Amino acid sequence: MTDKNTKKQLPGILRFLIKLFQIILYIPLQIIFIPFAIIGLIDGIYKEMGKSKKLGVSFSAIKALQYRWIMHYFNTRPDHLSVAFTKRFPCESHFGLWSTMGALIISQRLFGFTTKLGKLVEPGEETLDSTAGIRVLMFDKIMEKYVDEMDQIVLPGAGFDLIALRFTKGKKVKVFELDQVNMLNVKVETLKEAGIKHDWITYIPVDYANESWVDKLLEAGFDKTKKTLFLWQSVSLYLEADIVKEALKKMADLCVDGGIIAQDFYSKAYSLGEYSKIAKKNMSLIEKMGEPCKFGIDMSNDPKAAVELFLKECGLKLTEFNLFGEKLDIEPFYCIVEAEKL
Repeated sequence: MTDKNTKKQLPGILRFLIKLFQIILYIPLQIIFIPFAIIGLIDGIYKEMGKSKKLGVSFSAIKALQYRWIMHYFNTRPDHLSVAFTKRFPCESHFGLWSTMGALIISQRLFGFTTKLGKLVEPGEETLDSTAGIRVLMFDKIMEKYVDEMDQIVLPGAGFDLIALRFTKGKKVKVFELDQVNMLNVKVETLKEAGIKHDWITYIPVDYANESWVDKLLEAGFDKTKKTLFLWQSVSLYLEADIVKEALKKMADLCVDGGIIAQDFYSKAYSLGEYSKIAKKNMSLIEKMGEPCKFGIDMSNDPKAAVELFLKECGLKLTEFNLFGEKLDIEPFYCIVEAEKL
C-alpha cells in the first residue's frame, strides 16, 4: 500500500523539485535586472501614459500592441513585425518591456521556468486573466480562414495591430485600415521608421466627429460589389450602444453575399465594472486615460441568444459563436463572433 502511494506521489514531487530549482535559478537573475527594471518602468510609464496623451494615441491600443510583444518573447505567438514596430513606436518602451520581463523571458528559454505569460489555456477554459492571448490567436484564425476567400478586408479601428501586414502580404486581397487621424498618422510613421513594408494596405484616417467613415472608405476605393471581411476587434467596448449598432448596420449594408463581419463583445457586467475587482481596477486605469467602457451585452442568462438578438437588430445573422470560459463554471464575460448579412 505504501509503495503504491509513493509511486503515485513521485511525479508530483519531481514536478515540485523541478519548479523549486527553476525558481532558485530565476531569483538571482531577477535581482540583476532590478536596477534596469526601475529605469525601464519609468521610461515605459512616461511613454505609455505621457507621450500617448500628447500624441492623441489610444492607451488601450498601446496595451494591445504590448501583449503581442509579450506573446512573441514568451514563445506563444511569433511576431517579429510587432517587435520591430515597438522598437520605433514613440508610445512604448522596448527597453522598458525587456527590463521588466527580461528575467522571466531568459529563465523560460534557458531552464523552462514558465509563468502565466508563457502559457495558453485551452479554448473554452479562458478566465479573465487568460483572455488576451487566446483572443489574439482566435482573430488570427479568422484572418487565416478568410484571407484567400475575400476580395477585400476592412479593419475599422485597427489600432497598432499588424494582423493585416502579417496575413495579407503577397495576397490578391485589397486591405483597408481605418482609425482616428492621430492614431493612423503615428502608425504609418512608425512603420516607415521601422522599415516595415506596408504599401499594399490603404490607411484611412478618419475624424469620426466630423466625417463619415463609410464615405471615406468608398472614396479610398472600397467596392460595394466585392466580397468583404470586416474585422472589428475590441472597439465596441469603448463606444455607446447606439454607435455600435449604427456601425454594424453600416457594415451589413456594405456586405454582399459571402461577406463576413467578425466582432467581439464583452458582457454588460464587465462593461459596468461589476464582473470582478481585477476587471474594475483595469477598467479604472483605462478610464483615467480617457477611454471609459460604455457597451456590453447582457450575457447573464443565455449569451448566445442575447448576441443573436443584438446582431439581428443590426441586420446580421450569427454564423459562429465562441464564448470564452464556456467549459468552466464561471459567469460569461466575453465572446468572439462571426456574422453575415441577413
